[in-house]
Amino acid sequence: MSIKSIKIKNLLSFDKLVIDDFEDINCIVGKNNAGKSNLLKLIKFFYDKLDGKRELPPELYSKYSTFGTITIVYDMSRINHIVTSPKVLKRNFFVGIHNLFFGQNKDYIKNFTITDKLTETTNRVSYLELTLQVHANGSTEWSIRDPKILKILNYLYPFFHIEARHINLYDWNNLWYLISRLKSFNVNDLDTDELITFLDKQISETNRSYKSNIEKIQKITKTSKYSYREKVLNYIKVGLKGHTFQIENRNLEIQSDGTNSHKFIEIFLDLFISMSRTEYIEPIVYVDEPEIGLHPKRNEELIYHLYNTYKDFKKTKDKQEIGKYKTPYPKIIFATHSPNIVKQVIKLFTNNQQILHFSKKPTEPTVVNKLYSRYNDKFLNIFSDNEARLFFSNFILFVEGETEIEVFQNQKLSGKFSYLQKIDIYKSSSNILSGEMNPSTRNSSIPYLFLFDADKIYEFSIDNDYRRVRLKDANKLLYRLPTANRNGDLTNSTKDFNKILSTYSKGYNRKYFDIVENMNKIKQIHLYKLSFNEMNFKLNDRKLYNDIRHSLQKYLKIKHIFFNRTTIEETLINNGTKTLFFKWLKLKDNFDIENVIYTEYQYYSYKERLDIGKIKLHLPPQIKKFKIQNKVLNEYLTEDTILEYIRVMYYEGKFEIQIKLKLLESKNNKNLISKEIYNILKKTSLKSRDKTSGWATEFLNFAIDEIDKNRGKEKFEDEFKKYFRELYDIITFIEEKL
Repeated sequence: MSIKSIKIKNLLSFDKLVIDDFEDINCIVGKNNAGKSNLLKLIKFFYDKLDGKRELPPELYSKYSTFGTITIVYDMSRINHIVTSPKVLKRNFFVGIHNLFFGQNKDYIKNFTITDKLTETTNRVSYLELTLQVHANGSTEWSIRDPKILKILNYLYPFFHIEARHINLYDWNNLWYLISRLKSFNVNDLDTDELITFLDKQISETNRSYKSNIEKIQKITKTSKYSYREKVLNYIKVGLKGHTFQIENRNLEIQSDGTNSHKFIEIFLDLFISMSRTEYIEPIVYVDEPEIGLHPKRNEELIYHLYNTYKDFKKTKDKQEIGKYKTPYPKIIFATHSPNIVKQVIKLFTNNQQILHFSKKPTEPTVVNKLYSRYNDKFLNIFSDNEARLFFSNFILFVEGETEIEVFQNQKLSGKFSYLQKIDIYKSSSNILSGEMNPSTRNSSIPYLFLFDADKIYEFSIDNDYRRVRLKDANKLLYRLPTANRNGDLTNSTKDFNKILSTYSKGYNRKYFDIVENMNKIKQIHLYKLSFNEMNFKLNDRKLYNDIRHSLQKYLKIKHIFFNRTTIEETLINNGTKTLFFKWLKLKDNFDIENVIYTEYQYYSYKERLDIGKIKLHLPPQIKKFKIQNKVLNEYLTEDTILEYIRVMYYEGKFEIQIKLKLLESKNNKNLISKEIYNILKKTSLKSRDKTSGWATEFLNFAIDEIDKNRGKEKFEDEFKKYFRELYDIITFIEEKL
């Protein structure tokens, strides 16, 4: 109930903005200058005009149009029910309405009957739309011109706002204003003379008459009459023990600014909820940046306290419950930059909250997206600040492990590619978390990229002696990926390939339907028979494999997914970076690649090196086998091969066909080539380094310094690309999306 929706056209940073529904608790998030405060300005302007105030009009977004509009749609269903209810209930409701218009005139039933006008309005519609048109010349115009109806709407649906940075931390008189706006009493029926006589009897003493002193003051001074709101407030104050606010029996002046701000907002919201529960009004409050000056834990305490207040009233039956129209909770809007606040709102208010994401590009208008923020209990139990901060991201990079975080948070790297400083890196141990936080799942406009190792996308399998590339469906919560069944038909769960394209409207990146060409390439993957030795592809199959991988990579980029050739380790240790890597190894482990190759080559005599491959048939079989095998070993004992084995043996990498170190060390591995190279490298000074050893930072720092030192007049980015091609591609993708 209360305010149903807000529509803004051509004002401030809004070309066309629609918020089509409000929950009890609403969080507005977004970067600075995204338009959050502009929404407050426009709602405030709308209500100031309802109050009859003279205010400077907001600027038009586009000068090509001569006006802009603010439209608020009010839910009148509960009011409609009240005005058509039994006479006593209706009469009590309209006492407050008539007090606004007729002051002390008690004969309101015979007066013009604003009641008839309101009844007529509410009987016609369940929703009432009120538009304020703002013209280029500064004039304004209401879509409903009857001032009585405008005043009624202002009374029934009052608007309040708290701007945390502008709170008077030592003067909380605004709380009295709040109370006077929220409470309605029939104070106009009180006879002032009778009240003075009563007080005179109660508090007067000899020669100290209350009544005579009031008469003297009134004779000497000239004052205007109390307004209805002022009367309400004065009568409330009379019943209280005092009117100076304190915190834990201590004056505001001796409290910290943060404490005063926190308590002011807390008390304001408590009063806001509790004082409106027995009223017919349905208020709304906009709290701008409540986190200012507060410790993160104080932010959480603020929302938790609000939840307890909210919950306490949930347990109490509303006094004004009328059939199905229970007294609604007032609407609260938090415009915030605090992940703590967003986290608590999502966890505590579950189905009674919403998150609205505001975004704005420099030359474009503000865009608002309602984010998906309702999760099941299982997810809420693990929902933390780590997830909540992603609602505020400029760009989210989803990664698998610590090494990726180490690489993309490297200070030297982000110093060279400054936009890396603007991104958030999210590591999740489960697809459930990553899937739920996917911006496309949440209907967010935040750009993002998933970075996977190749084994998360496809695997190599043996099927009836055929070696195949088989797509994996392990990440179905993150994206839709077709898989092949044993008969060679592509499927997506139980759907065949022809149906896959029609299902993308349910997936992510809905605007992409031009993927048939790539999909037709990918669907052929399962038909390829690839041959390779125990460790790697045979040369004649490498081009075919690369074509498959590039086609799949191109398709997945459409879905914001990038996968490494093998692992993140190969992104750093590869053929492009081998000169830098071997230079770094020489410094770190005193490892000299030239010595390894030269020493092994000395297994042959000079004549044998010349005549290799021309072994005579009369040689004994065991000698022939040894000579031939060592010939093959020499063909494999190259810098590229050694680099690959080092990455697998000492840096937790994998071969292209996803084989790990475990197979190299296995007794079942009878491949003489891999065993020979393994044994050779085991004799060297190389040291094993796991993912948490910091080697990625050390090597990347070394490489960046070397590139920078030797690049001459070339741009660093161009030189970096020559070495770290895959890493550069990822960085470029991020830059394009920011």
